[in-house]
Formats: sequence, structure tokens, C-alpha cells
Amino acid sequence: MTHQNTQNANPAGHGLNRRDFLSFGAKAAGSAGILATMGGLQSALAATADTTGYKALVCLYLAGGNNGFNMIVPTTAAGYSTYQRSRSNLALAQSSLLPLTGTASDGYSYGLHGNCPELASLFNSGRMAILGNVGTLVQPTTTAQAAGGQVPLPLQLFSHSDQQTAWWTSIANRSERFGWAGRVADLYASQGYRSQLSMNINVGGANYWQEGAVVNPYVLGTGGAPTLLSTADTFYRGGLRRAASQDLLNQSLGNANMLVAEYGSIEANAASKVGIVNTALNAAGAVATPFPVFPGDNGLGYQFRAVANCIKARSQLGDSRQIFFVRLGGFDTHNNELGGQAALLNMVSKNVAAFWAAMGEIGLQNNVTLFSASDFGRSLGSNGDGSDHAWGNHHFILGGAVKPGWYGQMPNLAIGGPNDMGAGRIVPTTSTDQYSATLARWFGVADSDLTTVFPNLGNFPTRTLGFL
Repeated sequence: MTHQNTQNANPAGHGLNRRDFLSFGAKAAGSAGILATMGGLQSALAATADTTGYKALVCLYLAGGNNGFNMIVPTTAAGYSTYQRSRSNLALAQSSLLPLTGTASDGYSYGLHGNCPELASLFNSGRMAILGNVGTLVQPTTTAQAAGGQVPLPLQLFSHSDQQTAWWTSIANRSERFGWAGRVADLYASQGYRSQLSMNINVGGANYWQEGAVVNPYVLGTGGAPTLLSTADTFYRGGLRRAASQDLLNQSLGNANMLVAEYGSIEANAASKVGIVNTALNAAGAVATPFPVFPGDNGLGYQFRAVANCIKARSQLGDSRQIFFVRLGGFDTHNNELGGQAALLNMVSKNVAAFWAAMGEIGLQNNVTLFSASDFGRSLGSNGDGSDHAWGNHHFILGGAVKPGWYGQMPNLAIGGPNDMGAGRIVPTTSTDQYSATLARWFGVADSDLTTVFPNLGNFPTRTLGFL
């Protein structure tokens, strides 16, 4: 694993100045134009991001498109009746739902999927917020506008890969490779913030969300720092062979060939991170909270435990801002939706609760915000044994700083109803830009910098949603 550099064009780790930031942004721009993407740069660079205390964001990505309409279900008679008619054989029994306190925007009461008792407890104890009907948008969009193609819509709507990218980049109307977490890290770097490891720490696998034009994510293994074959594989590179390999890497540094020199710099930086990370983790010690492990859960418990251990080692690492990515796959439930989603939500609920307990163990529940994300929602109707790709979805946010309750507008769940653009696909009433900007603002991004990180945010009348 060599993709471990944090400020790959600035190996000394010094904070980037305005000229550095503009230079690297221009080099990375390509045809898409990163400077246009990060509009309002001059005013943004005049602001200062908050680095007071410690804060961490943790994205739990439910890969494949979680069916939020079966995770959070109306329990009020009228709402449940509409849900039951639309969902047909996929409708959950009303008696199986776990009641949630309060009422949502439609005046209805709601319940959580029966396999989420831990999440229900967290919500009812005032630790969690639920955001209704959120999705990728270019601008506010009515059902009629979406159905008639009257406004710009996200590129390749209903496509897994494209909608994942739109969620991660928060730029739904054009292709980008730099995500909003990457842009946050770039912004901090431009204002002099230095990270010994990286602001973005990836435990769940490759994603655009954490990629920046300047700051790359650090890939953390579930067992600590990933080792490098060039230095750690003693079978193939023991003794003289290992020494020769190291000598070649040393010679590559400063090589006249730019590609060779850059490879050597990345390799050397990655190797140095192994010692930094493992020393910090060993000094801090592991959290005592146990994490559940289920067959076929993509190691979600191991991922969360790695994040918790890294947060516990924050003082040893010396970083006051960290952004983590964990992932659970399997949510593309075209078939066996009832059984498949039930098993997945059980994994989610128990692991989120364990992570929350671990944050309580180390006294950082007020400093950490966990939030869910997914490709898109799923269609209301049944295809026989599952549901298909759709658009709007429900998500949850957990943390000591969260203002608990219901946010966003809950949609009418009638097929052919006022929120259905066709085929049971619900048009979102809240954008991922607003969702993400609320998280970024809590993290410390200045108000004046939000449109730098989220270029389309100005298209929406409300920039942040108030759950933090």
C-alpha cells in the first residue's frame, strides 16, 4: 500500500500558503476546472477554519442504496395505510416497528425497523436526529419539474457509481474526482493547518469523498497501519535483498526523472507513517468496548473499532480534526429485500451502538458526529422480491452535539402521489449539499467557506439544516 501520503506535494508537512493552494488546484484542475469548482476562492481564503478542541466526522456508507422507507416507517394509521398499499408484499408489519418519540413534518409518528433496537434507543434518548427525504440535487426540484426534465437533474440519476460520486463530491451536475471531505482538508491546509497523519482517514475502502487536490487520505487498516511490501516482506526482501530495495528507494528521492522521484517520495512517506501510526496506537492502547462481528458484514465491527482506536490516539497523533469513512455493502436489494435488509440493519444498529459506547468510554461523545449516507433510496413498489433504484432517502445523524429530533420534509408515500416522479421514485426535498454543509459547519468550516466546499449550495434557500 503506497497511497498514504497526506500532502504529497508538500512532503515537509508545512502548511500551504495561498500561492501553493492555487498552484496545486490549477495543476489538478484538468478540463473540469477545480478553480471553478471551488468558487469564491479569494473570499474563502480570507476566512479561518476552526481548529479549537478536537472534532471528528464519521461517515457510515450503506453501499448499494439502503431502502430508507423500510428503515423508518410511519406508524400513524393514515401514513401506515398509504405505506402498506405502496410497499405491497415488502411492507413491514406495523406491530414490528419500534416507536420513535415526536412527530415528523407531516404530523405522523414513525417507527424504526424492528432490527434496530439500539438505534431506536439512541434516538429516543436524545442522541440522534433523522433527516427525511434527502438526495442529490442541483437545485430545488418539484416532482413535476423532475418528471418533465424542466430543471437540471443529477448526472446519471439512478446509477450506482454516478450517484455514489455525486454524494461524495456534492457536485451533482458534473463529474468530479475530489470529494467534499477532500475539499475541507484542502481548505484547512491552505490556511496553515498541518496534520501529522491526514485529516481524512479511510478505513472502508476507496472513495472519492476523501480525495483532495492537495491532501490525500490515509488508508488505515483494521489492524493498524498497513505495512509496505518493500520494507516488511522479509521472505522476499530479507537481508541483502531488503537492503538493496531500500537503497533503490533512497536513490529515487531527488531523481531527475519526476515520476521516479515522486514514487520514491510517496513510498518513503508511506513507510514513515507505519511507525507513526503504530507507535501512536500502541501508546494510546485499544478501546475496551467490544464490537460485534457478523458473517458477511464486510468487517464493519473491525472498521468501527479501528476508527475508535484512532480517535483514542488523537493526542499521540497530534491531530485536532479527523474525518473517517467506513462502509457496509449489500444494500442493492433487488431481491430478498426483507431478509437481506433486516440482517444488514441489525449489523448497523449493533455496531453504531458499540461505537457510541466506545466514544463514551474515552469521553468524546460530544466531539464526534456519525452520519449515514447511501447511493440513493429505493422505489416504493415491489418488483416481486425487492425494490429498484430510486432517489430520495432517509438518514440518521448521531452525536453529543446533535440536536435530536426530526428534520426535513417527510414525503407522501403513495405511488403516483405528489412526491412520486414515476415508478415509485420519490423526489428529494432536501439536498445532500445542505446535509453535508451542516456537518462541515459543525466540523469547523467557516460560514463564508461553505460555498467553496459546496459550489451548488447557493442554489438552495437554506444552507444548513440546524441538526448540529
